[in-house]
Amino acid sequence: MGSDKTVQTLLLEQLEGKNAHVDFNQAVQGLTFKQAGIRVEDVPHTIWELIEHIRIAQNDILEFCKNPDYEALDWPDDYWPEKSKPDNREQFESSVQAVQDGIEEMRAMIRDSQNNVQQPFSYGDGQTLFREAVLIVDHNAYHIGQIVLIRRLLGSW
Repeated sequence: MGSDKTVQTLLLEQLEGKNAHVDFNQAVQGLTFKQAGIRVEDVPHTIWELIEHIRIAQNDILEFCKNPDYEALDWPDDYWPEKSKPDNREQFESSVQAVQDGIEEMRAMIRDSQNNVQQPFSYGDGQTLFREAVLIVDHNAYHIGQIVLIRRLLGSW
């Protein structure tokens, strides 16, 4: 049990994202919905596309963790938004909130004493809650770095 507690603590810290890099909240703090849709020359994605991609992928991972009848999305089409910018401020804020809520949902799953983070799910190919949490940490960190870089290029960092 002590080992599981240590693993849980480490996962919770990593999901918070404040150890080695900027966290999601810091990356989007002060960002406007108009800035999120600006395409920087020679950069393949807008900040909006990255935020939506994080949201979609994170939601997919969470759905896998909760649903034994999970059906995989089609890669890459289902993991990226159709539009390069949000329609309005509300859509932008909703997406940002959904990412924050998803991170907290994974943290709650890890804190739940009923969940053994190292026990493979009864479905899938041996995935564990540990693996899925690390996948969120790794995937989010990569794209958060891209968000920060684009903000620097836009002069808004």
